[in-house]
Amino acid sequence: MHILIDAHLAVKEIDGVTRYLIGLLTELPSIDRSIIYTALSLPDEKSGLPKSIFAQPNVRQMVVHLWGPTPKQHFMLPRLVRELKADLYHHPQFDLPRGMRVPTVATVHDLTYVFHPEFFATGNQLKRFYIKQSLKYTVRQADRIIAVSENTAKDLKQLYGFDHNRLRVIHNGVTLPDSNQNKNGYRPTSFSGDYILFVGTRRPHKNICGLIEALAILRRKKNCNLSLMVAGKPYGNFKEPEALAEKLGLKPYVHFLDFVPDDQLPALYHRAKAVVLPSFYEGFGFPVLEAMAYGKPVIASSVSSLPEVVGDSGLLVDPHNAEDIAKKIEKVVTNNGLAEQLSQKARRRAELFSWQKMAESTLQVYLEAIKNASEKN
Repeated sequence: MHILIDAHLAVKEIDGVTRYLIGLLTELPSIDRSIIYTALSLPDEKSGLPKSIFAQPNVRQMVVHLWGPTPKQHFMLPRLVRELKADLYHHPQFDLPRGMRVPTVATVHDLTYVFHPEFFATGNQLKRFYIKQSLKYTVRQADRIIAVSENTAKDLKQLYGFDHNRLRVIHNGVTLPDSNQNKNGYRPTSFSGDYILFVGTRRPHKNICGLIEALAILRRKKNCNLSLMVAGKPYGNFKEPEALAEKLGLKPYVHFLDFVPDDQLPALYHRAKAVVLPSFYEGFGFPVLEAMAYGKPVIASSVSSLPEVVGDSGLLVDPHNAEDIAKKIEKVVTNNGLAEQLSQKARRRAELFSWQKMAESTLQVYLEAIKNASEKN
């Protein structure tokens, strides 16, 4: 059996899709060594996939020059699948290439663009149209659809008419930290003191502005000497978090670190008093799961997929209410007993999210798709 996994979306500045592909391609090949996998990837200097993936005996690499979701893939990839004689094609994104003649599996991570178009540039109408039309095509044409959370599955069912029997929910996994990891590897040179941590690209729907407003409340009303670390690259021309921090007089206390490489993230997690993700919408929520794996108290939104990931191991907040966010942060950073309780719960909860279990479930979906296509023929 030969399975083609499209991993050209795995980029150097690791994001959620890249993390998904790394976890899948690290664990999947070892389940059954008789299955051959070809992973489409960017050139090595641009790809976020570790070379160890391609050191596995049943994994091949094929470099493609495709940058992000692009209409070019609809012409290029069906031909490539035919040439490679793949038995199945897995597309880890919303825009399944058209014209595939083999069984297909598509993974849908979130529907942010569809549910919250207000968070994206108004001039980008063409991109929004492409995403909406691609999603509609994908859920109707893919032999199997993987949603990374029950919430994403619910959103798909709400928006699109398709055979729901083809939909499977498979949660992402997390790599549990090594106890020997360097806890002292990353520290902004100009900073010392307690901080709360946000991890993720600085997109509008992540609600960093709400988190900054909560910090202002804490420092002003609660006399709480906290800072905020924002570990995530900027998004386009969106500069509202920086502008708000300056307007509220918080510039010395809000540190925008831009993208932080994976080998430097552990130290940031270890030193944080809490990790906060007050997003208006998430398809899954990798940062809270990573924080839980490190045993950090987590404060997350009570909406979309985040309650599903956090369970009872963190505190949930109304993302539209800065006072509520501030109140929950204060509870964690001033109550050592609560912080320790949440820390223990977080570690136990994170152990439920296994990359191996995710890969095994994904392989089962591949086999279902191939069997179903065979029965149709």
